[in-house]
Amino acid sequence: MENIRFKDYLSDYLDYNNITVKDFANRIDISQKHLIDILSGKREISSNVIDKISFVTNIPADYIYKVEANYKLEKSIEEYLKKEGLTESQFLNRYNYKFLIKEHFIDFVDKEDKLEVIKDILKFLRVSTPEKVYEIDKTAYYKSNNDKTELLLLWLEKCYRKTLEQKVGKYQKENIDNLVNYIKNQAKKGIFSEEKLIKEFNDNGVFLVIQDDIPGSKIRGAFKVHRRIPAIYLTHKHNRIADIYFALLHELSHLKSDFNKAMSTSIVSFEDESEIRADKMAYDWMVKDDYYKNVCLKKNYDIDEENQFPKSFVVYRLAHDGVIKYGSKKYQKYNFVLK
Repeated sequence: MENIRFKDYLSDYLDYNNITVKDFANRIDISQKHLIDILSGKREISSNVIDKISFVTNIPADYIYKVEANYKLEKSIEEYLKKEGLTESQFLNRYNYKFLIKEHFIDFVDKEDKLEVIKDILKFLRVSTPEKVYEIDKTAYYKSNNDKTELLLLWLEKCYRKTLEQKVGKYQKENIDNLVNYIKNQAKKGIFSEEKLIKEFNDNGVFLVIQDDIPGSKIRGAFKVHRRIPAIYLTHKHNRIADIYFALLHELSHLKSDFNKAMSTSIVSFEDESEIRADKMAYDWMVKDDYYKNVCLKKNYDIDEENQFPKSFVVYRLAHDGVIKYGSKKYQKYNFVLK
């Protein structure tokens, strides 16, 4: 792996212009030894010296900084791969890079150069070295210990970038009730519109992103807070109407209970007490517990006559509790697959 530094360009510049090291050192007001050390790679180029070189040669300072920054990034990648005993391909496989390229998940500069692909991934994740990847959301709660951190972080970053395209109103706790009622009304009508749903959440001060997941990841949803603005991220794995509305209600329950906690981390779908609590609240929002127990669970209950709660929500709960089968006609009819 060849790492190009600005010193290499500077050496060529001096040769091409027939300028001696002594003369150039004098022109940029440093000692001859100082310049020799820079040209040999023994010494970093300070910002002061970069400005002087730029002034004397008309080489843009931004270009010099960029070349030096690129060298340091490539060096850090090289050292990381050596330390971890990884090839470039092995490193990239952690990120399912072939999928990223195929789906244009990231704008790659050169898809054929694996080092350039690694750099683009790090830039996308907004980190300066490979080690820093694992410090992003390091306090996040994962669905399982087997989940792939790299894929999760890529997905979270993609969702975050989508929020930058959204404009939200002012968030207040009361807005949760507005959103819950909106979801219930839409479900009762058998309607699901991703575009209208995002607008409704935005109007109520909440970012909402529904983004395809990356194959190999177990992620289904997440709740974050960006500078006191709540954000809900979901994947398209929820392909039935009640499934995706349940996922939204689940994340809204996190918003209701875990707002302060999410200000310092990502709450990613996983199994623990807070997830159990969030599920319970979501189920109760779908169909009130007392109604569900006293009406829906009765032997003579006829869902075809249901008019108080969304039928898709009722069959969702009944199937979850094993009262009806997921393959039953009523489940398939009312909790239909979204087109």
